[in-house]
Amino acid sequence: MSKRFLALVVAVSLLAVPAFAKRRAVRAPGRAATPQCFTFDFVTAGTTASYLSTTPGGNVTFTIHWLSDTATETHTTQSVTTPQATAQVETILTGEAVGTLRGLRHIYTKTTTPVPVIGSTVVEVDIDFVPSLVAGPAGGWCTNATWTVPASTETIVTKSAFGQQQQIVTTAASEGQVLAVGESITVPAGTFDTVKYRGALVNGSNVQTSITWVSMERNIVVRQDTLDGDGNVTTTTVLTSVQ
Repeated sequence: MSKRFLALVVAVSLLAVPAFAKRRAVRAPGRAATPQCFTFDFVTAGTTASYLSTTPGGNVTFTIHWLSDTATETHTTQSVTTPQATAQVETILTGEAVGTLRGLRHIYTKTTTPVPVIGSTVVEVDIDFVPSLVAGPAGGWCTNATWTVPASTETIVTKSAFGQQQQIVTTAASEGQVLAVGESITVPAGTFDTVKYRGALVNGSNVQTSITWVSMERNIVVRQDTLDGDGNVTTTTVLTSVQ
């Protein structure tokens, strides 16, 4: 299995990062229609969301099924189809509170890919972040709020039929910002009120800016745009169905 495909699996897994708190909307005085701050609830177990990613290397479709979602752990399965392969992936994301922020401490993925003649290949990946990779506020997401994502040492252990490999990289520091709370967006799956924020997609030492819209009702990603260094959109992921 290629490193590019494994990186894609991890990127898909990060769409399911937990919110770590109960939902609450705080409205501005005299402006009842638009909340200033919002805190997400957990994703309901059994939720299934399908996505389409348009990338320079070809379209990718995937479906995420949430088995459980708590303050410290999110357990999902995914079916991922790329122009090169189709795979089934189990993912466990482990998080923790880092002061007033939420952090991603560990990612585990188990990817099973059917291979003609020889059967299936299984690749397990464990990723530890020290310190935890900051993913956003632990409580309310408030319009114009910003946060700093410190550099993190990322230890990646890959296990397969070919043995075990370890890679250690340093994740570059970055920043995040809540761009809007209550923004309505329409995608193939429907129209959703969302929290919109600017953050980063991390692949080893490579940090790409992303703009993400998250459903306020369901706490799932509705749309995500990945940007290059000039601010141009290179990859767009949209929710195509949810149940």
